[in-house]
Amino acid sequence: MPPLLLALLLLIAGPAMADTVWLDNGDRISGTIELLDGGRLVIRTEFAGPVTINVDRIRTLESAAPLLVKTRDHSERALAIRPAEIPGHVLVVNGAPEPALLRVNAIEQMMVPMPFIQDWVLEGNADAAMDVRNAAVKQRDLAFRFNTRARHGSWRHTFGGNFERYYRDNVKDRHLWQSEYDLGWFFGEKWFWQTSLNYQRDHVWDVARRTQVGMGPGYEWWNTTLGRFETSARLDHLRLEERDGTLRTFNALGLEYAYRRFYFGKRVELYHDAETLIPDDPAVNFIIDAELGVRYMFNTWASLSLLTQWDYINGRNGPSVNDTRYRIGFGVSW
Repeated sequence: MPPLLLALLLLIAGPAMADTVWLDNGDRISGTIELLDGGRLVIRTEFAGPVTINVDRIRTLESAAPLLVKTRDHSERALAIRPAEIPGHVLVVNGAPEPALLRVNAIEQMMVPMPFIQDWVLEGNADAAMDVRNAAVKQRDLAFRFNTRARHGSWRHTFGGNFERYYRDNVKDRHLWQSEYDLGWFFGEKWFWQTSLNYQRDHVWDVARRTQVGMGPGYEWWNTTLGRFETSARLDHLRLEERDGTLRTFNALGLEYAYRRFYFGKRVELYHDAETLIPDDPAVNFIIDAELGVRYMFNTWASLSLLTQWDYINGRNGPSVNDTRYRIGFGVSW
């Protein structure tokens, strides 16, 4: 493309859209660049929604917004990305006297930096799933769960719920519902203080009701367009009501982490959460509640998920609970 024609296209497209991608076949896509990862660039367009492009098909691109650009041996914050006349290259504006010429396929990651949030930001998902079990066992499953997060300035609200009811050979072996609310206050860029409330009602297992309240510090290691990872520690107070009416209360040290990561242009999400409780209950050494899942996004809101859940209670006389479940489900995201 002649330089004069390229400049004319930029002049025409500039006021309408901030970001533009030129392809090697002469097509042009305008929208908002969300990220580049794994050899794919995701740009959100006005009429087609998110569009994923193989970086090998990109002739050049432009973005007036600040972007984090990472190559194999370097990472920097670009003030803007300008189109280059050399096919397969871009000009990175980084404050130097002259923009730096960079190959598009040399960029490992490029994303919009996460700003300090002033307005409400809401995200979450809901899934309906069934267990993956032995086909020879007659079963009826019903499982539903949801989780939503709202962030405003220094405050973050997280609310989740879970309902499970399973029959095996017409015998109910699991029936519970659970709700959880977490309130986080960020007193630094990465550090936050978290207060957590958890209630569980079980109609089958020995503990009929469980109430858990705790608070403690946490650290957000990263939170980007590609995902997030955070760890936290809490001092919890637990109240357990067993099916025979026995009431037990104890305190515990809670250690928790949450991991999310998108791959293949935000088409696949890997998530892993785990919580470990070390109580002062003489009958229990520790409690682990963990899950590992993969979510495949059909589009911006519909998904297919595969999930493994593990509940483990280690008592003084050996494991008293060791339950692993495998689920497949369909869900929506917002």
